[in-house]
Amino acid sequence: MARIGIATRLTLIIVGALVLLQLLAVASYFVERRHAADGATFAPLLGQIASLTLLLDRTPADDRNLVLRAATGLNFVPSVRAALPQDGTPPSHSHLAEWRLRRLLGQNDDRFIAIWFTRADQSNRHPLTRLRDYVGSQFHAVVGLKSGGYLDVHATGNLAMRLLGLPVGFVAGFLGLIVAVLALFAVRRETKPLTELGAAVEQFGSSLEPQTIKEQGAPDIRALIGAVNAMQQRIVQLMRGRTIVLGAMSHDLRTYLTRLRLRLELLPESEQRSKAAADLDGMQALVDDTLAFARASFAPDANESADLTAIVKKEYETRKLLGENITWTGDDEPLMVTGSTTALRRVVANLVGNAMTYGKVADISLIPGEKSVELRVEDRGPGIAEKDRAQVFEPFFRLETSRNRDSGGAGLGLTIVRQIVESCGGLIAIKDRPGGGACVQVTFPLARGHRPAPPAA
Repeated sequence: MARIGIATRLTLIIVGALVLLQLLAVASYFVERRHAADGATFAPLLGQIASLTLLLDRTPADDRNLVLRAATGLNFVPSVRAALPQDGTPPSHSHLAEWRLRRLLGQNDDRFIAIWFTRADQSNRHPLTRLRDYVGSQFHAVVGLKSGGYLDVHATGNLAMRLLGLPVGFVAGFLGLIVAVLALFAVRRETKPLTELGAAVEQFGSSLEPQTIKEQGAPDIRALIGAVNAMQQRIVQLMRGRTIVLGAMSHDLRTYLTRLRLRLELLPESEQRSKAAADLDGMQALVDDTLAFARASFAPDANESADLTAIVKKEYETRKLLGENITWTGDDEPLMVTGSTTALRRVVANLVGNAMTYGKVADISLIPGEKSVELRVEDRGPGIAEKDRAQVFEPFFRLETSRNRDSGGAGLGLTIVRQIVESCGGLIAIKDRPGGGACVQVTFPLARGHRPAPPAA
């Protein structure tokens, strides 16, 4: 499961807290109301209108004024009209309230009912069309009476509590929740450039290819993004300059090494000549490893892919012909991974070479997965202690402390392997082989669009 970003966490925490607070407030309100008045309706205002309507239906015409005066309050003013106004009443636009009032009056009651809202400073009765107009609005209801005439009710005050049966603080809290959500969306929008910056820097750290980030957000964030973009360009230029310098040095050194080798060939056979030739071979290998280390710093083209199965099979067949103790477990099915064939050949050759040098045996296996493929190279040597497994990938670190290349290389082999693997988006780890020895596990993501065939039954 992917980790949740800071903006999402902040949003979830605050929204969750507000929602929980509102639910607790509503629950406590209804529990209190239930104990206080078991006969109270869900909507007190509509229940009051329905009760008054039924009471007026049973009250003689001469006593109606007495009932109306008893029901009149500061925010509830009822009256009885003999007929509707000449211009009629606005069409009912509170269908839910009308449906609830009709249910309170009786399931089959078909009397006239109209409910609408008007602004407090509005003399006419045109219905409200904007949400903000409902703030401070007046409630109007006209209900036909069975005994003749119409009950006309004007109500103001805490309509949220009286009409919906909810505490007035709930509406304020709900509006606060909306404002909080909008504010958190704004926070998320402002933190989005930082999230993109972190992802780009992480990708740059593994590929050393410039990841140009769009400058957006607040001025200080824009300045930070611009500085990171410039830093990436400078780092890449330094790395490329280093590669050019090392390449030039390698070329010149190879020239001198070739001359020395030719001069050695002219000397008579002797022990000193053999030692000098061995030194030249070591110098040549060191130059090649150093140049490969510099070139491995750059990521391969994302559109470049290579068949890992073919590379492993070729390495196996070559060493098998030389009589080396090597095994290979895998199918001939192509497994395409991101990276150049030359770089991946060096990865396989270095791992197999280390296994043969320190363990005298190399067991190679390819394990395809749904989105990746795992390359394992196992040996039967002394293994690598857990405390040294991180250091063996550092440049020039060697478990064998001598500088003799016959007992170990210059200490760049695994460093080059790790750089190539990480530039291809892969991972490398060292574990113990069951029964003794070391097991190097390399996981490569499959190339885009490539899916391995299902294993045969």
